[in-house]
Amino acid sequence: MSRRIRMNWLTAITGVLVLWSSTAWGATLTWEANHEHNLAGYHVYHCSGLPCTPKHGASPLATVGKDETSLDIGTPTEIQYYFITAFNHGRHESGPSNLVFFRPAGSPPPPPTPGSLRIGPPQ
Repeated sequence: MSRRIRMNWLTAITGVLVLWSSTAWGATLTWEANHEHNLAGYHVYHCSGLPCTPKHGASPLATVGKDETSLDIGTPTEIQYYFITAFNHGRHESGPSNLVFFRPAGSPPPPPTPGSLRIGPPQ
């Protein structure tokens, strides 16, 4: 008998990814916790350009446990794009969160990305 897996958590992280920065302290990627009972953790991805999706341009940056809701990304010297996915104990992975980017002070702004947030040093 086959069991259907409940995948409601797949979209739970969409729209809650935030990046904050202080030049002196580096940057931290922060997201809202997912409270699904079968959540095992999060995968954090980054890209150095667009497109930045799970199938195009993304590289794994870190895997963190379900109790983690932030990751110190240091102070990138170039524009970097980030998104996260959640995964359950069966290793099923959600779709990506919204895309955010870090722009170091003095670097030109990246091209606009539909649905992305601009977080970084003041312009």
